[in-house]
Amino acid sequence: MVGTDGRITFANRAALARLGPGAAGAARDLIALSPGTEAAAGLRAYLRRCSGTRSSLLGVVELLGADGQVSRFRSHGGLLEAARDGSSARVLLRLSDSGDERFSALAQKVHDLNEENRKRRRIQALLEEALRDRDILLRELHHRVKNNIHMLAGMLSAARRESIVPEAASVLQDASRRLAAVGAVHQMLYLGNNFRGVRGDEFVIRIGGMIMAGAGAAERLSVMAEPLEIPNDAAAPLALILNELLANALKYGVRADGTPGRIHLNLSAAISVIELAVEDEGPGFDFAAGAGKRASGLGLVRGLARQIGGSFTVERSPSGGARCVIRFQDRGRVATGNIQG
Repeated sequence: MVGTDGRITFANRAALARLGPGAAGAARDLIALSPGTEAAAGLRAYLRRCSGTRSSLLGVVELLGADGQVSRFRSHGGLLEAARDGSSARVLLRLSDSGDERFSALAQKVHDLNEENRKRRRIQALLEEALRDRDILLRELHHRVKNNIHMLAGMLSAARRESIVPEAASVLQDASRRLAAVGAVHQMLYLGNNFRGVRGDEFVIRIGGMIMAGAGAAERLSVMAEPLEIPNDAAAPLALILNELLANALKYGVRADGTPGRIHLNLSAAISVIELAVEDEGPGFDFAAGAGKRASGLGLVRGLARQIGGSFTVERSPSGGARCVIRFQDRGRVATGNIQG
């Protein structure tokens, strides 16, 4: 009988004959009879496993005998008395010579499997550490890109304020607004936990709200978006598309009585297609027939839509205004529910 701490509490005559008279009594430590550190560690682990069950648990134990030689025993161990009042659990061990070659082969197989498990755990730990390093580096990359974009946007804003040519100031303002939209995407990727993409509802609410607030027209925007996933590689082009569509809706979405109309932003998914729509309450226009600067400006939107493998169409909204729609493949899992703002 031995505690899980290795302290021997009882040894019968056969044990005394093989291990020596010092195995008797509470002063003897069974683990001290192990021939090395590896054997001692294996014995500790085996005693802990035995303390977890009252069924006989098969094992292999190597101990120094009374003659100083190492003996290999086949062991059957099970819980005898559970731990209590701070004392270790007691285990009953039955040791027998492991002379059977089949048992030796089995014990070697168990040893090999344990060694393989240790190697796999080490490899898993290394892979998990490499994955953490990759996430940290990717997060740092998004952070640096975001900071660089904000610096460039600030430089463009400064140049616009110093420009004395109205056309140049307008071009610089458009470029600054586009950079700000891309910078917001990288900030979402930097702050998020999912590097595959961003949540669609958070994306349109944040990008759309930023663009409308920058124009002083935040109250004109109405958003309905599903919490689908926008892929990482489509997020930045889609932010630029949204910037262009909202900028055009702000400029041309004026009702017949001259008052600014509301702008409706919708993000949804059907089967395997994601649809982003921006609808205004203006007079509408025919994109195919051309509409001057407005149609030529939306050429950028059409090019960005092709970049993400999608399509761009202009439709007539129920209110008579323009409804600009981007459709592209949904490569992620669409969640249920929607958010309305």
